[in-house]
Amino acid sequence: MIFFISGTPPMWPAQSILVRIVVSVLVVGGACVGMSRAQSSGPVRVTAEADPTDVRVGEPVQLTVRVDGAPATVVQTPDPPSTTNLEPQQRTPRTKQIRASRGGRLRQSVVFSWRLRPRQQGAALIRPLTVVVQGETYSTDPIRVRVSPRTGKPDAPTLTRPDGASGDKSLNARDLFIRARATDGQVYQNEQVIVEYSLFYRPGIRLRHSRLAGSWDAPGFWREELNVAARPTPQRRRARGRAYETVVLKRVALFPTRPGTLQVDPLRIETEAQGTMRLRDRGPSLRGRFEPVQLASEGLSLEARALPSGAPSAFNGAVGQFSMTAGTDTDSTSVGAPVTLTVEVDGTGNLATLAPPSVGSPGDMEVYEPTVETNIERNASRIHGTKTFTYTLVPQSGGRYDLPAVTFSYFDPDTGRYRTRRAQPSTLQVTGEAAPRAVGRTGNGLPVGDVAAPMAAGEAQWVRTDRRPLYRNPWAYLALLAPALVVAAGVAYRRWRSGGAPSPDETAAVEKTPAPNEETNRLQAARRHLQAGDDAAFYDAVARALRAFLAERLGRDGPNDVLRTVLDRDLPRHDVPPDLQDALYDVLDRCDEAQYAPRAGSSAPEDVLANAHAVLRRLDTALPRSATTPPRP
Repeated sequence: MIFFISGTPPMWPAQSILVRIVVSVLVVGGACVGMSRAQSSGPVRVTAEADPTDVRVGEPVQLTVRVDGAPATVVQTPDPPSTTNLEPQQRTPRTKQIRASRGGRLRQSVVFSWRLRPRQQGAALIRPLTVVVQGETYSTDPIRVRVSPRTGKPDAPTLTRPDGASGDKSLNARDLFIRARATDGQVYQNEQVIVEYSLFYRPGIRLRHSRLAGSWDAPGFWREELNVAARPTPQRRRARGRAYETVVLKRVALFPTRPGTLQVDPLRIETEAQGTMRLRDRGPSLRGRFEPVQLASEGLSLEARALPSGAPSAFNGAVGQFSMTAGTDTDSTSVGAPVTLTVEVDGTGNLATLAPPSVGSPGDMEVYEPTVETNIERNASRIHGTKTFTYTLVPQSGGRYDLPAVTFSYFDPDTGRYRTRRAQPSTLQVTGEAAPRAVGRTGNGLPVGDVAAPMAAGEAQWVRTDRRPLYRNPWAYLALLAPALVVAAGVAYRRWRSGGAPSPDETAAVEKTPAPNEETNRLQAARRHLQAGDDAAFYDAVARALRAFLAERLGRDGPNDVLRTVLDRDLPRHDVPPDLQDALYDVLDRCDEAQYAPRAGSSAPEDVLANAHAVLRRLDTALPRSATTPPRP
């Protein structure tokens, strides 16, 4: 043992520093070894669960994926789950790390969670989800969810903080909410009802980065969007006994396509809100920080009544208030010259689905299918507009034609009665002789008149010739093959000179030749608009391409004839899988959402284009070219 004299330091400063460094290294090394052992202890286990598994339409489902036995640093964030009849409300999952010590061992877990929302009544499925941990792949089991119909009680407006974020506690559902209002809760089938969504927020609250959250739908309705201001000016209104600033988010005209109780989805948005708070009573107000919130309006339930009996023969489903005019572009013409008959229907109602009035054929006159032009006014409080039908009439003989009256019937919901409009075009005077009839033809297609006259006159005789027909001459075939043989010889010579390998030009030509792809051709216009940066034209082109394809395969008249009600009826008849129907509706809805307010939440155009390609490719198999729909009811 060594003793030191009092007042003498126990060791030199350099020695003290060296000892401290050695001790620190040993302590840190031991801790690292212990952590590595704790992290690697136990097998990796990946599980998934949904809560609840029995929900109603519009209620959320929480999907939780738990990875036990691995730290967050070695777990890759999984992609959103693939689902049927469930729509993820967020792309990036909420992530949580859990650390627990048991028996001296450190157990680590990572939890990922998503919020899902059912689209419609029926079965729903969450497909297996893949998680990569330290390069190894783990898959969860599929989860089935049963979706019940929505209750008759409408949903209440809600305010939530996504991903469990905590923020300014002064913000609640009384300070910030969305109100949904319908002009009428009970309407006739095909009658117009306006639904308006307004954002209410307490004065002093600031909002930014507002966007749609998920998709909005109204099953069983034809929808027509009304214009709202892209940058609205807030209006001061009172609600719930308090003053609020309000802006209109969305205004839409709905037309029920079937009788019964129909549900309208809540409108959901995501935004960032900044509120105020007081440190003490009667103290100064301080602004908090911007926090993300999700707002949802109440759901709406509308009752659609069937139209009464006793409809006139000219009635074709029009409901609203309409007027009609009809007239020709001239009072006189000649035989074979076309005459234009213009029928114009004006009023409030679903002009998009308005069928053309019936126009009879007056005597010896051909009547062709009309061209249709629709002009809809969307800036008013209701859908109003004009639909013009232009018919072409071609008289086949001269004389005086009394054109028949054009009739148009509709149901007036204000009076509860059917009404019929009649318009009488002017008399048409046609000059000239009747057009000559077509000359008859023989069984081989030769005009009889070209042969009968010379034969009747005895001036022509049939003469047999010994000349060999061209198709029996072998030199004719050699002459046809000569160009191909010359090209083949040239190709063979070039390959012989290059040692048998194809030339660079030939290789480049093969690589640049694209394979024929129908969905690529159909979406070329959309891709051009996307490259030009014209989003509005891009989404319109995608929707038109899908509707044109469906019109062709389902035997409809054109893209404007492919309505949601038609797809709901015809696609199941052709055994189109439900997941493919959902994918198709999702693309069409996303194209529609690009026109909704707020506009900042539209889906990425590249994702929409890729989904449209996939949907067209699958529809090409599910709906062969020979597919036709049954006769329309």
